Amino acid sequence: MSLEQILILILAIFILICLFAYILAGEVCYKICLKRRAMAEKIINYEMDALADKLYKIDYNWWKKYDFKKICVKGHKGENLYPMFLKYHESKKVAIIIHGYFARFEEMNKYAEMFLSFGYNLVATQNRGHGESEGAYVGMGWLDRLDILEIIKKTIEEFGSDCEIVLFGLSMGGATVCMLSGEELPKNVTHLISDCGYTSVYEEFKTFVKRAVPIPLWLTLIIFNDYTKLKCGYTLKEADSTKMLPKCKIPILFIHGKSDVVVPYYMLDKLYSCTPKHLRYKKSFSNTGHAECLPYNEKEYKEVVLKFLKNTKK
Repeated sequence: MSLEQILILILAIFILICLFAYILAGEVCYKICLKRRAMAEKIINYEMDALADKLYKIDYNWWKKYDFKKICVKGHKGENLYPMFLKYHESKKVAIIIHGYFARFEEMNKYAEMFLSFGYNLVATQNRGHGESEGAYVGMGWLDRLDILEIIKKTIEEFGSDCEIVLFGLSMGGATVCMLSGEELPKNVTHLISDCGYTSVYEEFKTFVKRAVPIPLWLTLIIFNDYTKLKCGYTLKEADSTKMLPKCKIPILFIHGKSDVVVPYYMLDKLYSCTPKHLRYKKSFSNTGHAECLPYNEKEYKEVVLKFLKNTKK
């Protein structure tokens, strides 16, 4: 074998090794973070169940008190999604409540209860890749924003063409609201509320990688960013709230806990600063971690949200 042939063989082997390493690293990240029933889901659900009543004041039985109806909605890619609808008040007001990353809609009882007390009817989502809804992977807000457009259409069908809709999201749900803000929304949508939403999926996973992954940060994210495009149809960088919020045409309230380390507090100012000045509002809570603003500051939280809903208009 000539030297030239040896060099070509070495190069081919090197390329194959790199390709194998790329696929392996990408698949590991995907299965840990985005795939349905991923490791992250198991960890989050375990921790949530352990802390449900003490930290987040979650009451899984709350939903049984009301006659919620599960309605099938086709997602933007054809998946069957199953949001829960509740017609409780004669009011035409409806709150669409969007849960967080690998969360269950039942964990949103405090937020549902709040809007119900304000006189709103309810729609609680089960995002793609969550609960009973179809989907092999998580949309991280970017794909969910397009699914929510379909849920909004169904909401208008169910509650009437004159219904008034507020979109509320927590964590990934908050990011969904921000990413949705740049879309052409029906006139029925009057208010947006994002509680502890992140700026971009890339920046959010960057926070996670710094704390959890013992390999070079830049390499992990480069591989994960590209591999997500192959597996899910979007890149981590593409899923960016800050690129959508400048196109927002509806009043939006940002809420965040100052002690949040899951979705860092600095993201609040980034989201706020890129939103049109006449439409943006914000409220932060001291000594409050991720998704803890309502559980730890219930009275003030409700006052802030109710004031925003009553005193702001498109």
